[in-house]
Amino acid sequence: MNTTIDDSSMLSLEGFIVSPEAAHPLFLLTLAVYLVIFIGNVIVFSVIVFQKNLHQPMYLMICNMSVCDLIGSTAIMPRLMADFLTEVRYISYAACVVQAFCIHFYTAAAHLILTAMAYDRYIAICDPLRYNNIMTNSTLVKLFSLAWGGAFILIIILFALTLRLQRCRSRITEANCNNAALFLLSCADTTVNNIYGLFITFFVISFSLLVIVWTYIRILITCLYKRQSNSKSKAIHTCATHLTVYIIFEFTILFSIIMQRFQNVNPNARKITWVLVTTFPPCVNPIIYGIYTKEIRNNRFISQLGFSFPLLSADNHLLKVG
Repeated sequence: MNTTIDDSSMLSLEGFIVSPEAAHPLFLLTLAVYLVIFIGNVIVFSVIVFQKNLHQPMYLMICNMSVCDLIGSTAIMPRLMADFLTEVRYISYAACVVQAFCIHFYTAAAHLILTAMAYDRYIAICDPLRYNNIMTNSTLVKLFSLAWGGAFILIIILFALTLRLQRCRSRITEANCNNAALFLLSCADTTVNNIYGLFITFFVISFSLLVIVWTYIRILITCLYKRQSNSKSKAIHTCATHLTVYIIFEFTILFSIIMQRFQNVNPNARKITWVLVTTFPPCVNPIIYGIYTKEIRNNRFISQLGFSFPLLSADNHLLKVG
């Protein structure tokens, strides 16, 4: 029993503590949620990619967000479904590192993509006459490179610091792998890991928050000085969808961080926070950005798939840019 299970290549994953009777219903629930996330984001991605009239900065950023959501949810959901069907859970160290990397990469990239979206809306509303000259293909490439590349570099350094540690434990008391769970497997000093982990968390959240607050203050000032009520309505609607996604994502992240600090709460309640981070925002994002966006909702591609949304049939006054 002890032969190769506890060696350096395998880890024991505690997972959720559930009764055998609840395992199959939880598996089906997780499968249903993942299918909603996967189908919703794939549809939004496909519509934007295959419809040339949607090849505009705003929609391309939504497309990037859908890819990011798929990375985060796929990193955790399939493995979680499998774990519900077994009482003894093991994961290889390599697979654990990959899962943890994808989760952290998702959270960092999502923050930076949402920041790029705020900049796009700022230019569209505050400087509409120069929008096409500013938001060129070159600018989009730079924004996407900063978002994905910046997140990748920050997380690579995070995991390089973790992988250098010598492990002396093989049990992870979480439902999934993450950086903190990995460096806690070591008996060495993890002060550097803690400091850098807190630094990138503070940096990414603060940078995103400051840029979004600054852009929306400028947008609000611009809207107050605009005399056309129709322009104000379009601007407010355009910003409302982006802010809704950002607030949902940010509160989910903050809730997760807070819950991780309380080790004496119900184990399942603490473990579910990481699952919420990679499932709740990706689940609602296709609804907010996709289904409720007229240009996507009424697209011929959606109609050919047989999707219809009668509850959302009213025109949405999304600001058109590009």
